[in-house]
Amino acid sequence: MVLSMLPSKAQSLDSNKLLLIYCAVCSLSLLRYQFTKQERQNITEFIYLHYVPNGEGFRGSMTHKLSDWNRYDPGTLANTYSALCILTTLGDDLAGVEKDKIMKYVKDCQIVNGSFLSILDINGHPFGDGDLRQCYLASSIRRLLNYKGDHDFNILKMIKFIKSQCTYDGGLGAGESHAGLTFCGLSALQLVGALDRDEWSNTAHWLVHRQLFYTEYNRDLLEYKFCDEVDQGSHNGRENKFGDTCYSFWVIGALSLLRSSQFVNKQHCENYLLNVTQNRIIGGFSKTDSDDPDPYHSFLAIAALSIMKFEGIGELDYELVVPKLATNKL
Repeated sequence: MVLSMLPSKAQSLDSNKLLLIYCAVCSLSLLRYQFTKQERQNITEFIYLHYVPNGEGFRGSMTHKLSDWNRYDPGTLANTYSALCILTTLGDDLAGVEKDKIMKYVKDCQIVNGSFLSILDINGHPFGDGDLRQCYLASSIRRLLNYKGDHDFNILKMIKFIKSQCTYDGGLGAGESHAGLTFCGLSALQLVGALDRDEWSNTAHWLVHRQLFYTEYNRDLLEYKFCDEVDQGSHNGRENKFGDTCYSFWVIGALSLLRSSQFVNKQHCENYLLNVTQNRIIGGFSKTDSDDPDPYHSFLAIAALSIMKFEGIGELDYELVVPKLATNKL
């Protein structure tokens, strides 16, 4: 349904259309859906329509395409990552992209402290959000392109920045530890060959404690407004927060990078995903038991189930967050 139509409330997500397609295509692939030749061609051609004329990356939506290209119609790191993931999953050889131009754009998005901003402004200067997410996107684009050219970014500066984001409790974040940002930082290090697992034991400890359990020993916590018994077995992204479907992936993915996923109670996590946030009427997974399903949480639920080797789901490359079948060819 996501690839053919979306409800009107999704209009606000138009700028992230490639992200929605990425979630749908990768979910279907993990569920072993067999795309027809025509479907692959149609989706691939649509994705390439978002490739900006100067070859530096992909825009998020055709809404942003201007009649005459200029600096107001740039690619972004997030949409370039999404596009490359979609194309790779569909078996495209990426012959239609100019790797040097994309990587030069990525390199130009890097700032003095080693992190990246999401876009270049009309003057060609880095602009936008700058945190561990952008480090992950830059590293993933580099790997997806299998880049070994002359326009590589400063890897050592990025490594230093990522390590500087480690907090007192072992998590990574722009201040408070955050499971999603922790995954992004660890995976970025892994993608550039710089993840020394011996350095991150405190991080693994913090991640393990993101899974929520309420037993006879801590039931008093349920009196706290951010605790809910229905979250049993789920994961939260920060201390003292509700469980959320997407964090099952961010936490289990990060623990997998640290070779510590054996500390996850998989049975309880599967129960939360399959029986609490899965919508058995229209399909898909939601953020919590009280929300509607959406492509983002559906994909990350399936991705988490893949890492836990749930029967019938294909293998995930949890570093790049795409089906393993796609990256076997890189």
